[in-house]
Amino acid sequence: MPTLSALKKSDLTRHVGTEIHGLDLLSLSDAGVGELLELLARRGVVVVRDQAMSIPEQIAFGARLGELHVHPAYAQSEHPEALHIYGDENSKMVPGEGWHSDVSCDERPPGVSMLRIETTPSVGGDTAFSHQGALLRSLSGTMQSFLRTLKARHSGDLPWRNAYKSVDPKMYPRNLHPVVRTHPITGEDALYVNSGFTDRIWDMEDWESDALLRMLFDRIAFGVEFQCRVRWEPNTVTFWDNRVVQHHACWDYFPEKREGWRVTTVGEKPYLAN
Repeated sequence: MPTLSALKKSDLTRHVGTEIHGLDLLSLSDAGVGELLELLARRGVVVVRDQAMSIPEQIAFGARLGELHVHPAYAQSEHPEALHIYGDENSKMVPGEGWHSDVSCDERPPGVSMLRIETTPSVGGDTAFSHQGALLRSLSGTMQSFLRTLKARHSGDLPWRNAYKSVDPKMYPRNLHPVVRTHPITGEDALYVNSGFTDRIWDMEDWESDALLRMLFDRIAFGVEFQCRVRWEPNTVTFWDNRVVQHHACWDYFPEKREGWRVTTVGEKPYLAN
């Protein structure tokens, strides 16, 4: 099996995303898995196409990337490590709408996510990604220094508040994380707040927190120079590193069907290396 460095690669944009050509994931060596994790740490997103595999095979490959995460709200009994991604003509919502980093409300949030899409609509259903390291570096030095002093609360009930009949916020994880975090492989820092789970900056007045988060969320949503889009084909596998990217699943294919499975590793407790 050739090393990843020997395979053809195509960058999706300057800052984020790389597609690897001619790779069979299920035959990847342990050294190759290490190369994949390093590439993910640097590029944030890695796309590999034509990867037919069963759900147990995907779970087994995901376990080679690290300890597997079980979603606190959507785990299924048959395959608790695999999250079913599904949308069709009966869906009122689909997983992944809105900019977010997967389950950032956990004490040890997800590290690497691996999504394999089996069924695609005739058009649409892309996933957009934003590189939070590149975005952080685009801010002024004054703002970067300020953000490095802050922590933010990530609340698991935020996506369900006032919309999906959340009963008790205590049912969902809540944790404080640094607003800027360090990647354990590259040592580089990235912004770590997202509109899906971050509901306030700690030790601030509500209006101060709201204003700062609104500014950062706008930068994430409208900073297209830090983004890429992945167009799915059947049996496309896309990996992303939640420590350096956020993503947004585009629900623009209603009433068609889009279906796949995601497995995710548990990351470390977020930290900022000073």
